[in-house]
Amino acid sequence: MSTWLIQQTQALRLVLSRFRHNLLSTVFISLAIAVSLALPVIVYLVLDSFSGVTTTLKSESNINIFLEPNIDHTVRDSIHNILASHTTIESFIFVPKEKALEQLAQTTANQNILAGLDHNPLPDAFFIQLSTLDSQSISALTEQLRTMDGVAEVQIDNAWLKRLNYLLTIGKKAMFVLVILLGFAVFAVIGNTIRMQILTQQEEIEVSQLIGATKSFIRRPFLYAGAAYGMIGGLFALLISSGVILLFNQSISALASEYQTQFSLHLPDFNVFLTTCLTAMIIGLLSAYLAVSKSLFKSIN
Repeated sequence: MSTWLIQQTQALRLVLSRFRHNLLSTVFISLAIAVSLALPVIVYLVLDSFSGVTTTLKSESNINIFLEPNIDHTVRDSIHNILASHTTIESFIFVPKEKALEQLAQTTANQNILAGLDHNPLPDAFFIQLSTLDSQSISALTEQLRTMDGVAEVQIDNAWLKRLNYLLTIGKKAMFVLVILLGFAVFAVIGNTIRMQILTQQEEIEVSQLIGATKSFIRRPFLYAGAAYGMIGGLFALLISSGVILLFNQSISALASEYQTQFSLHLPDFNVFLTTCLTAMIIGLLSAYLAVSKSLFKSIN
């Protein structure tokens, strides 16, 4: 076990020494990796920030059910039980027509018109808050409500829900495509860097091979270098993403204040930090392994 730790420590010290002697090129390579990683991180942070807005919109997504006049209490209780057991419905309230008329009287300025009514023209109503923004689930619920006994009218404006769903879906797909494409970019950058290092250290590698160095011993520093490039690039990507988010938040906060609300994009949290660094290190490790296997041992053999 101690021998294994010594070998790992030696390889890591060798990588750090090479990075220190080629500091400028290391920084530039890490920045190239960081730019590729920063774009999907920024897109994720924007989508994650707007998920809070989506939650607010869910609470404001209502279906209004207006009942037929002089409806029987049994039918009304049946509608109540169906709504209470439906998974698409988060909550609902029942407003009797008497209470609706009282609320109208408190808010309207035309009291003479209300005083001249010989009967209450308002219907009993259920006001429903939805638990989902899925347009298909909402459409299915709406059709079910319209076919229920005692329901005179169902009102819902779900056109904006469909548009919002489309936009969120497009955003998620765009992030997925960015992750794939820019992941390949990071893979290529690290792979080419490792191959260049192999070429520049070819004589040193051949001497090590002659004195009995194993393939694992020769491969190990390059694997550490690939993982290190990924980790440093990931850290730079988080710094770039944080700077971009802070820059945008200055304008977003000013815009949100005009609408008398508070909204800002989220900065990277610990989960984003850990995911970005681990993903970058894994990409760097795999890229370095393939580069070493394809270039190093091919030339050795």
